[in-house]
Formats: sequence, C-alpha cells, structure tokens
Amino acid sequence: MEEHEVVLDNEQVVSIHEFMEGIEAQQLEADLVLGGDEGKECTYEKGYMRRQAVFSCLTCTPAGNAGFCTACSFACHDGHEVVELWTRRSFRCDCGNSKFSSFECKLNKNKEQLNEGNVYNQNYGGLYCTCRRPFPDPEIEDQGEMLQCCICEDWFHETHLGLPPNLQVPRDEDGEPTFDELICQSCVRRCSFLEEYPELIASPVEVEDDEAPPSQDSEAPKVADVSTAEAPPTQTSVNKKPYTNGLTLETALGGRPVPSVEENGKAEKLEVSSTNHVGESSGSGGSVCKLKRTSQAESALTTSEEKPEETTSVGLKVLDSGRAVFLAKSWRTELCQCDACKAMYMAKGIEFLLDKEDTLQEYEESAKRKREEAKEKEDGTTQAFLQKLGHVQRIELVHGINNLATELESFLTPFGQSGKTVTSDDIYEFFDGLRKKRRVD
Repeated sequence: MEEHEVVLDNEQVVSIHEFMEGIEAQQLEADLVLGGDEGKECTYEKGYMRRQAVFSCLTCTPAGNAGFCTACSFACHDGHEVVELWTRRSFRCDCGNSKFSSFECKLNKNKEQLNEGNVYNQNYGGLYCTCRRPFPDPEIEDQGEMLQCCICEDWFHETHLGLPPNLQVPRDEDGEPTFDELICQSCVRRCSFLEEYPELIASPVEVEDDEAPPSQDSEAPKVADVSTAEAPPTQTSVNKKPYTNGLTLETALGGRPVPSVEENGKAEKLEVSSTNHVGESSGSGGSVCKLKRTSQAESALTTSEEKPEETTSVGLKVLDSGRAVFLAKSWRTELCQCDACKAMYMAKGIEFLLDKEDTLQEYEESAKRKREEAKEKEDGTTQAFLQKLGHVQRIELVHGINNLATELESFLTPFGQSGKTVTSDDIYEFFDGLRKKRRVD
C-alpha cells in the first residue's frame, strides 16, 4: 500500500485526496436534502415554507401525525426514532405543539397549538408506497429505488407504479431518468387535464418479456386514495397560512363566480367564455387557453376529410390505464396559465404546479447557492483573521499547520502499511496525543 492512502470499512483502498472528495460529495448530498439549512434555528417563524426538509418522530408521535424542521431534529429529537421525509411543501414546524403532549420544543416555545395548514400522509408514520411498508424494509434484501410523486409527495417502489411487466420506468443507457417528475396512479385522477398534453408525457420503456422484472403490483394491498387528502387552505399570510403563490379562486377568475367541482374531480364550469376564440385573450391573464385551443384543433380535425384512423392521444391512454405518469423535462412551464385553468388548479389543490420554487430542481439549486455563499463567507472570515495576525503569529500558524500535517501523515502511515482500518477510536487517540504533547511542550 502506498503512503497517503486510507483503508475503508469495505477494505477498498483510496487515496487521501479521494477520501476527502468522498466526504465533500456526502456533504453536498446532505446540503441538497436539507436545502442548505444548517439547522441552527427552528423554521416555525417562517410560516408555511414553499419547501423545506421535514422529519417525524415515532418516539414522540407514533401516530405519525406531526413533523418538524431540521433544527428541531438536531436539538429536540436526538436519539429518538426519527423518520427522514426529505422535502415537503407548504409545511410549518410542529415540534412542541399539542400533538407532542407535554414535550416542549427547545428552540421555540411560543407556538400555536396546531398548524391547521399542514397536510400529513402515511410517510409521517414511517410507511410508504401502495404496499404500506417501511424504508428500508427489513424483510426485503434488495431495497431498490423509490420515486416520489410530485403531487401527494408519497414514495413508491418502481414495481408498484401500475406498469405491466413489459414496461419499465423511462431511463437512458446509463440508468439515469429521462423524465422530470412522476405523478402516481392515484393522483393522476386529479390531473385529468394532462390528457390534453400528450407531448409532455414520457413514455415507459418497453422491454422483452425475458428482461422484465417480476411485477409486485398484484401483491400490493389496496389503500385509500392518497389524491383525496385534504388540500391546504387557500388563504395566504406570512406566518399563519400556507403558501399559495398569491393565487385565489376569486383573483384567478377576475371576479367571476367560483366554479363548482363534481365528485369525480372534474370542473363543471371552467371553460373559457364562448365569446373568446383562438388567438383572443382569455381574461386578465392575457393568454390563450391551451386546453380550449387543443379542443378546437381536435374538433376541426374530426370534421376534416383527412381525419386519421386513430385520434386518441397517448396521454389519454396512459391516464385511463391506472398507471403512474412520467412527465418530460420542464413540463410545468408548458401548462396553460389562463384564468380558467388557474382556477381549475386551485380547485384541485394543485396550484403549486405553477410555482417555479416548488420544484425539487429549484430547491436543490437554492441549496447549492447557499452552500457557495457559506463557503465564500467562511473563506472571507479566514482571510480577515489572517490579516489581523502579526508577522510572527502568521509564521507560527504556518508551522503549526505543517506540524499537524506531519503528525497526521506519521499516524496514518502504519495503517496504510498494515492494511488496518482507521477507526473513530484511533482518531480520538491521535488528537488526545496531540493535546498531551502540546501541554508538555
């Protein structure tokens, strides 16, 4: 074994540089999950945030009906059975409210009894997918990958998305997803308007029968329709109500009566006024309704002598099949934003689809920006500290850093030569030895 190498727990030998790069990658992954939140203060005062990392505690709330922010996961629930939920939209920290009985939040004791705008699903109780199993599942050896629905935010096994054995999740040759977001088979019913956007749907990949993995859908128990979960209230206020992108049914309709919604989730009166035609404005938004335009185009095609044999859209076939739907890159930007369609999204409780900051891509980009800002601030602090030092102090600091590097190299060399794994106890022993040596000197 060469010098400057480390033996990992799996006996893989890597260089110190590769080891540090691995640590950097892990830190970046953590930052992306936490949205750049350093976990120093409770987010309760920020109200219903567009998106933040959320956790639940089965020790404090085994019913799975509460969640809390990153800071509270560190300060208040350390050592508890905590469930990491990744990110959630329009959520306000519950830690210490009435759902936690006598348990008090250590970071903010001045909280309301309940956060009426929060919406919870089975994930808060540590269960996922239509199979209602934990993740990781102790009864399954190959955990596989789970995908999150962008509507209900539940997580699903690839084999429980309603796809037949000969169809698989769309991926490229490297196994990377070729779609932007996923809508589960339950939530597809809330998004029936996607029938008019077949070009936004990424088709599953067809495989040969001998290549297809065995489907588990037949074994998955039936569960309540997650798409019928109560949507957050639509009123908006900085700290008291969920974020709604500043949109209400009344403003979206320009003062017109609020449309009613039938039991099947379809809007009764969401069509653009019959006085509007293709090319005309559909209201205060000043845009043409894409759905009306599509319907008129299909109607014209139906009456044409050159009507093709098959006019059913791909989207309609997919949405009617009880399968999850995969959406193409940047599909949200293609959705119609006329007044009537905005009212439809609001009535269905999915107005967040029009908010760019709701997407996971924007959440991760924001985390990267915060990470870079923190690094620049850290570098600036270090530079300011060095500038305050005198010449002699700077020389002593450089010597101290060089001595530390020499001591660390001497400490790691025997491990590299013998192939022994460096443990946390070894690291503690190393720094304890440095402290003792410093006292002697």
